[in-house]
Amino acid sequence: MNNVHSKPRLMKNALGFWAIVGQTIAFTAPLASIVTSLTGAAFYAKGALPLAILISVISGIIWVNTPYQYSSKMASAGGFYAFTSRAIGRKYGMFDGLIYLLFEYTILANTTLFFAGVLIPSIFSTYFGIALPTYFWIPILIVFVTIFTMLPYLGVKPSVKYSLFGALLEITFILVLGISIIVISGPRNTTAVFLPNISGGIAPLFEGIVLGTFLMTGASGAVYLGEETKMPRKNIKKAMILSFVITGALFLMISYAFTIGWGPSRMGDFASKLVPGLILANEYLGFPVLLIMVALLFNSIFVSMVSPLNVLGRMGYSFSEDHVFAKWFSKIHPKYKTPSNTILFMGFTSIIASVVAGVILGPFYGYIFLITIASLALFFGHIMSDFALPFFFRAMHEFKYTWHLILPSISLIILVFGIYYSIYPPSFPYIQATVTMVILLAIMAIFIVTRRKVIKTATAT
Repeated sequence: MNNVHSKPRLMKNALGFWAIVGQTIAFTAPLASIVTSLTGAAFYAKGALPLAILISVISGIIWVNTPYQYSSKMASAGGFYAFTSRAIGRKYGMFDGLIYLLFEYTILANTTLFFAGVLIPSIFSTYFGIALPTYFWIPILIVFVTIFTMLPYLGVKPSVKYSLFGALLEITFILVLGISIIVISGPRNTTAVFLPNISGGIAPLFEGIVLGTFLMTGASGAVYLGEETKMPRKNIKKAMILSFVITGALFLMISYAFTIGWGPSRMGDFASKLVPGLILANEYLGFPVLLIMVALLFNSIFVSMVSPLNVLGRMGYSFSEDHVFAKWFSKIHPKYKTPSNTILFMGFTSIIASVVAGVILGPFYGYIFLITIASLALFFGHIMSDFALPFFFRAMHEFKYTWHLILPSISLIILVFGIYYSIYPPSFPYIQATVTMVILLAIMAIFIVTRRKVIKTATAT
């Protein structure tokens, strides 16, 4: 009788190793990232883009050490919220968790805005000579969000399996495209793209590295599936390492191919074309391959939205279980065993954030505004996680200087520079994003203070 009336829970042991690999690679969204973040990195690093990505890979190794260390000892749907709460305390963990939640949420909003407001109109205007109506992107965005919200709602297993399938298609296509460009380029291949002087200076190179590092952060998305993974302490950390190696090598190869294919001395106008990857696919492999790339790109963006929704669902559920959020957010669907209310809330309210940013700033600058907030939130959140890591392992009496102090300290320093270069020099819309981020941090702090008594009372009972 008790089992009949017990509260539904997340599905235990639902995900194996390869399913988690699919989640982490899908969160990175290799093809979508090549079109968005890699293009942004090229805007700064120019002909030294491969050097910027190489350094980003090295930086990413240091980055992934922190979630790897936590995951070796603890598995939770709360991810970094649970890790840092245990390391330093509930209030600190709440703040860190809310910042990560903001990151996932703005990733959701900025990618859908890019898809509907930038990518679709660019494809129609560039290849078909059709100028879409000014606000036609809004119904496209609403339909797109509605579709991809349903997959994580209907179950973690089908959504993660689909993510793995989509990731394998993307990886295969990127390898074919990159190798083809390198081979066809023949004598134009050169190692000069790994020299810093071709970027125009250390400052723009470092800004390219910051955006390149942003590409490498998807591996940490696995930590939020800890309660649904088989042997989570083993499989999650292994999946993070494998997905990082795959995506890091892939980004390095394609950054080199794109730079050689476009021309190192011409990389100054690479980012201004909005969809340079599509232009290269068409130029080197023809229009049929371009159509395949567009189809896979749409799928990549779709899959990349499923992954943060899976994460947001688990974070909202964990916050609700700990009485931080309202009880409504902890509802588990009795059939699909998913945090259904949280998934629907996060998916559909992201429409509001995307539309507001796109209408006020225009789709392109609205996308830049949202992705700047996302990068700031990610960097702030990871800094807090780096800071808490030594305390976590000291409490467990397993502290090691290299893994638990030196590497997270280096990561923290890199991220401080990352924040600096994300907002400097102050210009539109970066300054607006920075001010918004400060306001959101203040709101989070006020929320934690106001919820403290409620949380203490609920925890005590």
